[in-house]
Amino acid sequence: MSNVPNPRSPQCVIADDLRASRELLRGWVSECGYECTTTANGEDAWSAIKQVLPQLIVTDIEMPVASGLDLLCSLRQHPSAELKAIPVIVISSLQDDDIRSFVQNAGGTVFLMKPLDKRRTQRVVRRMDQVASVANANFHHSVHEHPRPNRRISPTLRRLYREVQENGPKFR
Repeated sequence: MSNVPNPRSPQCVIADDLRASRELLRGWVSECGYECTTTANGEDAWSAIKQVLPQLIVTDIEMPVASGLDLLCSLRQHPSAELKAIPVIVISSLQDDDIRSFVQNAGGTVFLMKPLDKRRTQRVVRRMDQVASVANANFHHSVHEHPRPNRRISPTLRRLYREVQENGPKFR
């Protein structure tokens, strides 16, 4: 018997308003060695993040109360370097040709389109400890692209992104 204590499992906060998605992600991320806390919106996720100080966050974009973009903006503009540096996997089923650039500008580490694939999701989760925590440490308050004709545009994504730009961090 070893006297060496087991290190605490890394923590992950998962935010998705769909219970089935939360539970599916919990199972997949747990298989990668994380202890998971699940929440149904960005506001509850913010509370959980402040409590458990996770090593990883997985968030949907479109959720009630507070979106995943609200959550990202609050993280990336928080005065705590520890919170700013948490890698965030952003997931969404919103169809928009510019979604990856919106997520990157908001400070997301990786974007995955729904429906999620178990192998790809777990590969991304396992790489998070090897990836630099945040490519964009600061949220950019400017729209970088204008829609072009014949492109997929999600009015919901554009509205959520505009709200975050105009209102700044929702949580402190």
